[in-house]
Amino acid sequence: MVSNSRSDLSGPLGGSGASRSVRMVEVVFPNTTNHYGTMFGGKVVDLMDRAAFIVASKFSNQNMVTASVEHIDFYAPIKSGSLVELNADVVYTGRTSVTVKVDLFVERPVSRTRAHASSGYFTMVSVDESGRPMRVPSLNPESEEQKKEWAVAKGLVAARAERKQVRDEK
Repeated sequence: MVSNSRSDLSGPLGGSGASRSVRMVEVVFPNTTNHYGTMFGGKVVDLMDRAAFIVASKFSNQNMVTASVEHIDFYAPIKSGSLVELNADVVYTGRTSVTVKVDLFVERPVSRTRAHASSGYFTMVSVDESGRPMRVPSLNPESEEQKKEWAVAKGLVAARAERKQVRDEK
């Protein structure tokens, strides 16, 4: 299930002024867990990547692909039967890319407990039908929290550029 954080979206994916946030909720079934009864880390990353794709697509109203996954932290186990809530927010834009922060929360409906289980940053690139990068709309961080997230994401982008430079020199 996906819900928008805004109700004034135009067009099927939002069009101009589209949402910079989405929320998804999923149930954790036994086939997504390991022998400890906790969700596979790869499944967590899969859900987070999907949330990042959806919000990047809605924000840009363009075709998006995953270019990079940065710094995923796992804070709490996610047991079978839990609900997971993913909150994905566009926190940075480059010329052709969008950086999305995804936070995943786990909730046990019976005990009514909730914990922050994982977070990470995903860089999504807009591409045309030929796979060439395309410009994305720019983001203007307004609140102090948005400005802090922008700075964090900008640092991740710079570190990725450094890694690419080192790799290209080899």
